[in-house]
Amino acid sequence: MNTETILKAEADRRPVRISSHDTQMKALPAFIRDIAEGMGAWRAWTALALLDIKHKYRRSVLGPFWITISMFVLILGIGLLYSQLFRMNLRDYLPYIALGDIVWIYISTTVQEGCTTFTASENLIRSMRLPMTLHVMRLVTRTFIVFLHGAVAYLPFVVFLKIEPELVWLLALPGVALIVLATIPITAIFGMLSARFRDLQPAIANFMQLGFFMTPIIWKADMLGPHRWVADINPIYHFIQIVRMPLMGQVPEAHSYYFVLAFITAAFVIALPFLAANRHKISLWV
Repeated sequence: MNTETILKAEADRRPVRISSHDTQMKALPAFIRDIAEGMGAWRAWTALALLDIKHKYRRSVLGPFWITISMFVLILGIGLLYSQLFRMNLRDYLPYIALGDIVWIYISTTVQEGCTTFTASENLIRSMRLPMTLHVMRLVTRTFIVFLHGAVAYLPFVVFLKIEPELVWLLALPGVALIVLATIPITAIFGMLSARFRDLQPAIANFMQLGFFMTPIIWKADMLGPHRWVADINPIYHFIQIVRMPLMGQVPEAHSYYFVLAFITAAFVIALPFLAANRHKISLWV
């Protein structure tokens, strides 16, 4: 199955006759219709996301499970090295760095690939009239699926370190949901900006490399002492904490949730009018 087949199948599901619902949709502002139609085409963007992953690992025996293997090796290597440098107990440090690294790579990958949301779909955007939201959700879904494969790398540490499951682990689920929700407006914003300004993508890539060392992933925020505020103003730190802390048997601090919710709200407040003003220009930019 290729891209054209998937989109044709999605089009065939839509009714040909004009219903009252169709009339109401046409009365809505264009960008609202774009969002509604894009979200409604969930079969299409899910299938396209899976197709992207399938193409990336074509002819590979292990396929996307290479993500799991590479993640496990990376975490183990960094954990063994930095536990000695920071003189930390390996049993406590490995879960800390594993969870932080898994969430960080998910966020970093989504932000960087988000810059190519529209430019990577140039041919599709120019040849077919599709909701721009569909391209956003395609990328969000693809990076989330990759994240799930990477998250499996944590299981060997749970087994080898004999970490017993706790009820508080369930709090990680809303944490992951909030991260996925945040990736939608962020992907839309960076996708549009990068389509217009091509130098933004390498700039973002460099910034994310610096962000890895500026975020408490391989080190702990308490190490900063009176300068802990440097970590507290980092939004990525709070997104990591709402997933990492529950899986380490702790309830995330309330201010982390407040920070995350405020960030998501601000992102949507920026993304929606930006999409409304520029959605018709994207085909000219790519």
